[in-house]
Amino acid sequence: MIQLALIAVLSLSPQIQSSWKIESDLSTPESCYYDEGSQHLFVSNIVGQPTDKDGQGYISLYTADGKLKKLKWLDELDAPKGMRADAHTLWVSNITELISIDIKTAKIISRIQIPDSKFLNDIAIDKNSNVYVSDTTGSKIYKITNGKISILIEGVEADGPNGLLVQGEDLVVAAWGMPEADWSTKTPGHLYKINLQTKSKTNITSVPLGNLDGLEIDSKGNFIVSDWVAGKVYRVSPNGKSELILEGINNSADIGYIPTAATLIVPSMGDSKVFAYKLSAK
Repeated sequence: MIQLALIAVLSLSPQIQSSWKIESDLSTPESCYYDEGSQHLFVSNIVGQPTDKDGQGYISLYTADGKLKKLKWLDELDAPKGMRADAHTLWVSNITELISIDIKTAKIISRIQIPDSKFLNDIAIDKNSNVYVSDTTGSKIYKITNGKISILIEGVEADGPNGLLVQGEDLVVAAWGMPEADWSTKTPGHLYKINLQTKSKTNITSVPLGNLDGLEIDSKGNFIVSDWVAGKVYRVSPNGKSELILEGINNSADIGYIPTAATLIVPSMGDSKVFAYKLSAK
């Protein structure tokens, strides 16, 4: 992520409605994640620059309707980004390490350093509790199995991976595109999937979609994906047809989704706010 100001007018598709918002206390929120087990919303706060190992980052805890429970549920992190839960454990990326946290006690269970990683970003977990984490500037996706680290995909083929989501036997990836030193791209990223058994890659979108960040799936099997630079959110059908449903967010980062309420949670990273929207069925 880069700290850019995006000046735009918020625009909603008829497919979504504003629900609630958080406009105070947060500091550079990167990821919003709703944990169905605890029924809580977690928000990771970078606090400053996304590569600074400064111990200033924290994770906030909210109710599913945006009410603050604890601003610094876990603090003294560096620049926490993507999150995903496996049973009672919350995993979070923290620049070059993965941290596992006991959700019930808010205590750190483990820290796994990822050698040679540059910018760990989003997280996904499969049915066997394998943890996947994207390294966007390193253009790799790592797989962690019982603490053992391997590489699932890397290089140009990985396309600057960002958002991750396990769907059946596939890992779905929202790619930023291969980033230059200033995070610009010659070609924006696709939404694609990797078969976790064969490691074969298939593009979901036939053409590049954007500098993609967050990724979730709705109750109809459509992918919801954000474009950080453009401040947009798209709904993408399983066959790759994309529909713009939201624009004007100041750096739309790692989105969350509450299935029971069909509610999309969008962190506005550039102005430290979080917005919630009801999605219509489609």
